[in-house]
Amino acid sequence: MTRVERDEFLKILHAHAQTVEVCQACASTTRDLAAEVQRGGVPRRDDLLRTIDAAEKVLSDLTAVRAELRRLLVEWS
Repeated sequence: MTRVERDEFLKILHAHAQTVEVCQACASTTRDLAAEVQRGGVPRRDDLLRTIDAAEKVLSDLTAVRAELRRLLVEWS
């Protein structure tokens, strides 16, 4: 494996690690919001807006990771 190939591979591993962290954060936020609603509470507007903003960033990041994965799959197939 060349240095360039190794660097590309490491880049993808880091992207996967970041994706796992993002997914965990999303799941935790969803759980916390659901628990709040279950207790009869209503999440504060600011909390919901922060959640929406975070979700939009996650979706954007996942789109970028998906594009890179597709590129590498084509390159390595």
